[in-house]
Amino acid sequence: MDRIRIVVAFHSPFYTPVHVAHRLGAFRDEGLDATLRIPPPGGTVDMIQTGDADLALSGVMRSFVQADRGGKHLVAIAEVNSRDGFFIVSRRPASGFAWRDLEGKRLALFGLAPTPWMCLQLALREHGVDPGKVHALEGLDPAAGVAALENGDADYLQTGQPTAEELVEEGRAHLVTPQAPGVAHVPYSSFIVTPEVRRDRPELCQRAVNALARALRWMAGHDGAAIADLIAPDFPEIRPPLLRNVVTRYHGAGTWSDGPRQDRAAFERLGGALVAGGLIRHAAPYESLVDDSFAQTAARTVGR
Repeated sequence: MDRIRIVVAFHSPFYTPVHVAHRLGAFRDEGLDATLRIPPPGGTVDMIQTGDADLALSGVMRSFVQADRGGKHLVAIAEVNSRDGFFIVSRRPASGFAWRDLEGKRLALFGLAPTPWMCLQLALREHGVDPGKVHALEGLDPAAGVAALENGDADYLQTGQPTAEELVEEGRAHLVTPQAPGVAHVPYSSFIVTPEVRRDRPELCQRAVNALARALRWMAGHDGAAIADLIAPDFPEIRPPLLRNVVTRYHGAGTWSDGPRQDRAAFERLGGALVAGGLIRHAAPYESLVDDSFAQTAARTVGR
């Protein structure tokens, strides 16, 4: 049994596939003793670059940013999240919502990562809305964003799960829309390694991707409630009924595909969104930041 240390950017049901792989025993079946760790804020990339982790489950955004700044090109070896996982909620009911309704309104953004706002801007532009006409409240941590909404300092809040579901269930906010339909397919989160790990430990990479592929295939054949019940031990802080609702909502939105292949057009779409949003100047090409060979092998062999 070989050890693999996986750093997961945030502790969230958004990253359900890695928890399914853990709870199903998919890593173990691949001969891997997997440990999942949460990094300090902003420390995901640091942990794989210093050797404190072997693999990161992280936004591909970080790879784009590092390449744009002249840093080492990190390598995405498998897609985990295929859709945006954030939601817009409001202080008041918002029936018949259109993206243009955000114009002139105060939107409290998720402040722990830039990708949610970059992707929301993509959705806005594609629906004919100028993101500059949205009064974006930036730099807020999740608790401060909720406070801004409840105190009347924001009209809308961009947040992840389980916060969105909790606010709606408790009558503190109204669900406006998930961002996923507007953003469409992007490689939101992936398994990422350093070039050295890809070169020196290809067997480890392949086995990790195989485990993910097993998890994604299992998830494709089960409903949100069954998935939530499997991963519940990893989320003791979330009430089981709430976790079922969260996972069911994600599952229904197509957040996770049925395999880990990495689509070139989706990758380029995300890179374009990061350039348009001003996060990076140039988007590195697919070949520089992606190695799809492990996912291709897993797609051919896992479950057959």
